Amino acid sequence: MTKQQSIKTEPGVDVAASAEVLAGTLAKKGYKAVGRYYSKSDWKRLTPTEAQQLIAARLTLFTVYQDANDSAAQFNAETGTAQAQEAMRQAKTVIRQPEGTAIYFAVDYDASQQDHDQNIRPYFEAINQAFSEAGSPYKIGVYANGLINQNLLDDKLVDFTWLSQSTGFRDYDKFKESNKWNILQGPPVTISGTDFDSNTINLSRGSFGGFTHLVPVSDA
Repeated sequence: MTKQQSIKTEPGVDVAASAEVLAGTLAKKGYKAVGRYYSKSDWKRLTPTEAQQLIAARLTLFTVYQDANDSAAQFNAETGTAQAQEAMRQAKTVIRQPEGTAIYFAVDYDASQQDHDQNIRPYFEAINQAFSEAGSPYKIGVYANGLINQNLLDDKLVDFTWLSQSTGFRDYDKFKESNKWNILQGPPVTISGTDFDSNTINLSRGSFGGFTHLVPVSDA
């Protein structure tokens, strides 16, 4: 049995649009986790009622921050600070995401080693600083190609990794086979007319930063 065959996993999905009305359908189809977005863009941003519905369907929720985040020019320390602060604001005051869970940050293109050294590492250093200054309420994750996932683990700038479904991106096979990923994105699936990306959750690595309850209003 290979390492890839022996790991314990469960199925999940992620989606940019609201999954609120499909919460029950996703659960019935056997999915266990749903990834949703924090963002400045209203159309893809997770809402409190959606979070409540997904959790009520006994789905584990995990979150990722993304505006565009799809070219090297969009990554620098200033952007890292701003996106970290906005992600924490939405998580804590809007959704009431429990402390100690994760917020992933997207690197949504095939970033190079030079991009990591000059742009992405400073961006994640700034995220870490912003989180630390706020009392480290959340863990930090990254959604990226294999190269960036491994680099940020080596930098000790992320707690969790999510490997992009783009199999032709840098070091995809190498990072997948390492089993260092917490979430492995797979091919698209259509569920009741809505397009999702499939995901495999790596339970063998323990927590992936998801959550199954919201902080009560009185405690938020």
